[in-house]
Amino acid sequence: DEILSTISRALHKTPEVSPAPSDSPQDTGFYIEGSSNNALKLHEYITLVAPTNMSVLITGESGTGKEFVARKIHLNSERSQKPFVAIDCGALPRDLAGSELFGHLKGSFTGAFADKAGQFEAANTGTIFLDEIGNLTYEIQVQLLRAIQERKIRRIGSTVEIPIDVRIICATNDDLKQAVARGDFREDLYHRINEFAMHVAPLRERPEDLDLFISHFLTQANAELKRNITGLSPEVLQIFSQYSWPGNLRELRNIVKRSVLLTHGSSITRDTLPTELIEESLAEKPAGQAVADHPPHDNSLKESSRRSERDLIIATLEKVRFNKTKAARLLNVDRKTLYNKMKQYGIPLQ
Repeated sequence: DEILSTISRALHKTPEVSPAPSDSPQDTGFYIEGSSNNALKLHEYITLVAPTNMSVLITGESGTGKEFVARKIHLNSERSQKPFVAIDCGALPRDLAGSELFGHLKGSFTGAFADKAGQFEAANTGTIFLDEIGNLTYEIQVQLLRAIQERKIRRIGSTVEIPIDVRIICATNDDLKQAVARGDFREDLYHRINEFAMHVAPLRERPEDLDLFISHFLTQANAELKRNITGLSPEVLQIFSQYSWPGNLRELRNIVKRSVLLTHGSSITRDTLPTELIEESLAEKPAGQAVADHPPHDNSLKESSRRSERDLIIATLEKVRFNKTKAARLLNVDRKTLYNKMKQYGIPLQ
């Protein structure tokens, strides 16, 4: 009885429908737009695809802000005043995923004590966001494909088809092409949800935005914790710039919030950081670090030979984790000259 009661509560949970998000960075909470090339390209894609009804597939590592991008697309679409329903497909119980998405009739299976509308019905006329779509079972993929193709859904246990008008936005941190090749993900569904693809770059590939996000999360943490921390010490900034941020923006937000809570002075200092973060930021020195640690006495590009010039540029870039502004400063050139030299020597931009 206790098990059936638990199942029943899960089945009859009201779908979480979010109102249209505000355009204010403070309201988005987790994410704000950056100024890096990656951020600008992403903003351009959002602006272009939002007014359409195209299905969008957002790829990117965990914690990069894929749901924010989905909400931004919804906000800038003609459906902005309609429901936005976000579903974490990775959190759906395998046996209940069909009911959660498409609904069910009373008595259609054990624990179905009442009729229930699914998330697709809750999102009707609006947008449905399917996060981590690669976690759906093959059976649910078939049902989802049918819903997208025919724009109709059928509750479990019912023969009645319900018309739906829903925009589909999906996200994944998996390689769905490889999943298709393995037979884990339907190829026809992949093409249906991938009318327009966009990638959210990890934080380590957009170091130009790091200071902006630090400031944003610091403001948030101060407001939430009722503190007045004004900034980070130079040592903490250095550690942050060297760290790879595998948890991306989510990890950065958590670290800043933790440090604000632990800080007694006006600035965040090293002793408030988790030990593992400090150790990891210092443990792995990139290739060429030894050269960068002992650069020639004169770092001017004009006084280096062609061969040593390329090596010096690579070593300097690796030292600052491809932060072009810092590298240009160390090399005593402007950013435009650095980019031209990188192009001349075939050095990847990131």
